[in-house]
Amino acid sequence: MLKDIISPEFYNVLKEGSKKILENENVRLLVHNDGDGASSGIILCNALKRRGIEFDLSFIKSLDSDGFRRRVQESPDIFTVIADAGSDQAQFIPEFDNIVILDHHFYKKSEFKGLNINARDYGVDGTREACGATMSFLMALAIDEKNSDLLPFMIAGLIADKQDIGGFKGLNATIVEHYGKSLVEKHSLNLEGENIGDALTFSIDPFIYNLSGKPENVKAALDNIGLDPSTPLNSITDPDSKKLFEFLALRLLQQGVSSESIKYLEADMIYFRELGFSSKELSTIIDGNSKIGENGIPAGYFLGEKSLQEAMINNWKIYKSKLIEYTYRVFKEIFEEENVRYFYAPEQEMTGAISGILTLYVLKQDKPLVGINVGDNDTKISSRAARPLLNRGLNLSIVMKEAASQVGGSGGGHDIAAGAIIPRGKEKQFIEIVNNIIGGQLR
Repeated sequence: MLKDIISPEFYNVLKEGSKKILENENVRLLVHNDGDGASSGIILCNALKRRGIEFDLSFIKSLDSDGFRRRVQESPDIFTVIADAGSDQAQFIPEFDNIVILDHHFYKKSEFKGLNINARDYGVDGTREACGATMSFLMALAIDEKNSDLLPFMIAGLIADKQDIGGFKGLNATIVEHYGKSLVEKHSLNLEGENIGDALTFSIDPFIYNLSGKPENVKAALDNIGLDPSTPLNSITDPDSKKLFEFLALRLLQQGVSSESIKYLEADMIYFRELGFSSKELSTIIDGNSKIGENGIPAGYFLGEKSLQEAMINNWKIYKSKLIEYTYRVFKEIFEEENVRYFYAPEQEMTGAISGILTLYVLKQDKPLVGINVGDNDTKISSRAARPLLNRGLNLSIVMKEAASQVGGSGGGHDIAAGAIIPRGKEKQFIEIVNNIIGGQLR
């Protein structure tokens, strides 16, 4: 039961939130426009559908004061649940009392009349131990314990948020242990796809330089180590799996990646038989569709519209192909400052994913990386860092918030990954401020 795995205070506020939700015949769901947010949406949609509550699912792109407030004001009289965002943005909508927020990010407390439920307020590390999908799954359980079968989508969300690196931790681990007793885990290569060849060609996490996105190189490399590219991933033998791991580990070492990135070559993979996907496949399918603006496709599919499967899988491959192409392009155009690297991203929704790949698998990890996407009116920022920098004092949430505020924008997020929105034309000034703040943190 839910009350057995969380504190009484946490349990009581979730039950309070569930009571508010269940009092309504129609609920609006606003979730962050990424893999974690989309997974949160799928969980909440299913929980509401099962109770006969009508719902409307929408996605939040803009987290700045004006953009966020406009999104909420589109339907001010409809009871709203906001997931994977909102705690810090509550300051922009203080008068709304018909809102429940489910979040895990750092935030500044404000005079908000709604119910703001954030994992951090109950002793949970929102960077490594709980994501938006975690919070949404807890709310689904507070609504009805039978919603425990929605656990695969919580796992998809935490993988999208990189909270599976090194294994599930804290609250995430407790939930999976408690509600996932029937799940079968297999420690295997962290790859996805029908066969070895496709898995490496479309691999973005791990990103293998000069193999990812290069089918001819993949075939030549596999031939060289005596592996058949057409071998199905789910039937690869243990000796061949070991051979492939050693080969990929060597390639990553040659790229100069950290030990953390090498660990990500293997994972405790879960296969969800009832869904037909592994845990990693489910996560990247949901995230990939979100990144190319097709958030509703997996949501519809996992609500029962099985005719959407082909479109959903095709979008997944389109996303990975675009991301690989952009990563190679951006890598040639990285700018260096004393304490930070930065690049200009070709597409807003890909900025964070590009930053993540380059940080984990391609660039030296001695500095954080900032991605910049210049729009018509404002500029979107996405930053990433390697974990060792956090031990030296880096906190990108603070960096993004302080630097953005100094140029008339807003920002925040996690210590290891954060974002901002700033006025167009302020990019160089923003980077200078970021460089100075990071220098002070690391010293």
